[in-house]
This record gives sequence, C-alpha cells and structure tokens, in this order.
Amino acid sequence: MVDIIYQPIKEIVIMEHVSYPSPEKLALNLAVAIRAGQPAVLHWAEGVVFIHFPLPTTTEFIMKHFLDGRVYWSSVAYAPMPSFRQIVKVDTMEIPVLDVTANPNLRKVAQWLKEKLSNPSA
Repeated sequence: MVDIIYQPIKEIVIMEHVSYPSPEKLALNLAVAIRAGQPAVLHWAEGVVFIHFPLPTTTEFIMKHFLDGRVYWSSVAYAPMPSFRQIVKVDTMEIPVLDVTANPNLRKVAQWLKEKLSNPSA
C-alpha cells in the first residue's frame, strides 16, 4: 500500500519585485530574452499579470529550504491587468498569458503584488 502525503509550500520568499505600468511595458522588457530563445509565459490572477524567476534547487541550502516548504524567487516582474487576456502583444510578438487563478499559491502572490501596485512603499 502506498501512502500519499501532501506537503504544501509554506512560504514563498521574493527577493526582488519590479512593477511596470502596463502589461505591454512588462512584455517589452521580456522581449530581449524571448528573442534570445528563452521561453516566457506570463501569469495572471487577481487583476495582475506577472512572471517569476525561481532560484533553482541546485545548492544544498536551497534544496534544504525547498524540502522544508520554502521556495525562493530571485525576482518577480508585474503589471496591472484588470481583465484576463490570453496574449500580450508587443511589436510582432505575442506573449501567452496563463490564468493561474486556480492555483492558491500563485493567487496569493498576485494579491500581494496587487497590494504593492496600490501602495509601493508597503
């Protein structure tokens, strides 16, 4: 018999957050990475579009924290986007947007980011 154990993430540590005035400005800054062949997908929830950059679990320190339920993100870039759109267009590029509302962790991050949009010093 196999036991199934659910061990949710307990904490997301965001080391840097950068807000942009619009989804297009955010996407414009991603365009360089996309043109260089890096995949980029934006996430949307709670009226905010964002992309996060997790620290890889390649060090003993990060792996230990990961197994304890703590995830580290080196950076999050975000912008207000009141309504969900499947793509954000920049020049000739179309960047896909995923609705991550069903993910409670990403929805909570979006709520936190939305607070930062309305009160940047908080």
